[in-house]
Formats: sequence, C-alpha cells, structure tokens
Amino acid sequence: MKDQPKSGPPFALFLSWGPPHDPWDDDNVPPAYRDLYRGVTLPRRPNYSETSDSYADNWAKLPADYPRVIDAYQRAYYAQTANLDWNVGRLTEALERMGLAGNTILVFTSDHGEMFGAHGRRAKYIFYEEAVRVPFLIRWPGRIPAKLTSDALLGTQDIMPTLLSLLNLPVPRSVEGVDLSRHALGQGANAPDAAHMQGMGTTAAWTDGTEWRALRDHEYTYAVYRRDGRELLFHNRSDPYQMRDLAEDKSAAATLRHYRDKSQAWRKERNDTFEACTWYRDHWTRDRNIILTATGVEQDLAALEQIRAKWLKG
Repeated sequence: MKDQPKSGPPFALFLSWGPPHDPWDDDNVPPAYRDLYRGVTLPRRPNYSETSDSYADNWAKLPADYPRVIDAYQRAYYAQTANLDWNVGRLTEALERMGLAGNTILVFTSDHGEMFGAHGRRAKYIFYEEAVRVPFLIRWPGRIPAKLTSDALLGTQDIMPTLLSLLNLPVPRSVEGVDLSRHALGQGANAPDAAHMQGMGTTAAWTDGTEWRALRDHEYTYAVYRRDGRELLFHNRSDPYQMRDLAEDKSAAATLRHYRDKSQAWRKERNDTFEACTWYRDHWTRDRNIILTATGVEQDLAALEQIRAKWLKG
C-alpha cells in the first residue's frame, strides 16, 4: 500500500487471517491477548448441549472431554478475536495515514461462525445462527454513511457483484449473486427475500450422509436433511436460539409448506439436484478445484494457472 500514493494505480488486497480458528490453545494466541481472558468464565449459550447432534459428522461431534475444555476454547476464541480487531484497526489507520482511505473500499467478513456446543455441535458448516450469521462490514469514507446498517439478506455470492458495482465495473452475467451496492450506500433497493444455504456434506473427506439445504429470511429458518428428509423450522424472532423446532407443530403446517416450496423452487431454478457429497467430487471438481457449477458455468483451470504464473513473475 505504501507504493500507491506515489504510483496511483488501483490495487486489490486480500488478507485471509487464520485466527479466530482452532486449535484453541495458548500457543495459538498472542500472550498479551491471552492474558486479557485469563480466569474469565464465559457463559454457555442457552442452546448448549453435551449430547452430540445425530446429524453431525466426525468434525462436528462433541469429543468426550468437551465439557472440560470448552471454557479454555472459548477464552482462546475471544482472545484471538480481540487480537484480530486490533490488527484491523492497524490496517484502517494505515489507510488514513497514507491518504488512501477515501479512495479505498474496505470489507471485513468471515466464512463461518463457531458452534461451541450449541445444538450439540462442536464446529461450523450448519444452518444454525451461530454458524451462518457472520459479520459483513464495509467502509468507504465519504461514500458509505458512517454507522449505516442494513437488513439485506446477503450471502457470500453477493459480495463480488456488490463490489464490482460500487467500483463502476461490469458484473458478469454468469455471476449468481445479487448486487446490493445500493444498500451499502444507504439508498435502499430491492433485495433477496431469503438467503438460501447449501450443505454439500463432509467435503473435507468426501463422505456422504450429512448433506442439507436451508433458507433464512427475516423471520424464519427452514432446513431439510438429505439423509432422511427431516425438516426443521424455527421462528427466529421469538426463538433466537432456535430451541423450538416447529416442523412437527400442526399449527405451523402451512408455514412449513410455504418454506418447503420456496426452497424447492430456488433449487429447481438453480439446477440444484441435492446430491450426495461424493457426487460433487465426481462431477464438479478436479483436485478440489471447482470446474463446474449447477448453472453450467465452467472454470478453466489451465487459464487460471497461466494468470497465476504471470502474476508471480510480476
């Protein structure tokens, strides 16, 4: 960034911080931040359970000693988060100091949250609030009003078209996300009426049995498992910890049917046939690189490698 005030060409910088991430131990936390939480007891969430979720894979299941270690794990998580906050502050201060802040869009987000025993799950990759309600902060002094908030239902796929639009760059037709730039600017506009979510199963080990689909709007979360067709329905406003599943509640039958139809219609539109985990391994990927999408967009890995090689040469 120090070269930008002198040379002037646009730049894109991506920082993929590791923490907060396991291992949740002292060796993975800067000492000064570890000391901030030494001896602190953090409360368990109301939906904490020491019984593993029967739909969890081996990564998400609770180990036998989890009740003994969870307090230390949570202290490490909060210490790592505090340290990350400090580092983001260093970055914003550097942009200000170099005179770049007013001409730089800064985005802070995450790919997932952590369960820490909520719903009997140790780890991420699930439709519950603890895993999917991640931060999305965007800063552009002079263009994005300070302290602006939006309730637009944004997913990862929406970030690219939103940023391209803010930069007055064309959005490719093949992009599956939605441009939410007007929401970022505080101008309001139409937005998706739901955030749709896909769990392709245990892709880290290409193991079948934990696949699911879900959606969340401003009121409800609906989910369905592929293994046995089990459905779940939560009213997030009255039940923010998602402790009461309404799927078997006869009074909620019409609501359940509405969200089931909505999820199925979205899948049909996207050509999402809700396959087993290993199907995606065999049809969509090569060496864990995605080469095909449900909508037929292909990825040319050879072309990407040429771009990468050219970039490395400078």
